[in-house]
Amino acid sequence: MVDQYWQVLYRAAMTESDPAKLNSRIEAARRAIRSRLEEADDSRDSRERQQLNNALYALETLLARKRSA
Repeated sequence: MVDQYWQVLYRAAMTESDPAKLNSRIEAARRAIRSRLEEADDSRDSRERQQLNNALYALETLLARKRSA
């Protein structure tokens, strides 16, 4: 079974409109994604690993945009 907890945290970070909460949402999502990536190392599901990596990239982009705003 695919762990979807990271997706919940990822969506929460991507849709957070309160700047005061954004950093903590991003960090929570990043931790969950990295944890899932470690678990997925044993899996042959390259599609899931790609989704996880894409999500990390999107969070990094969001964080960079926040810093430059």
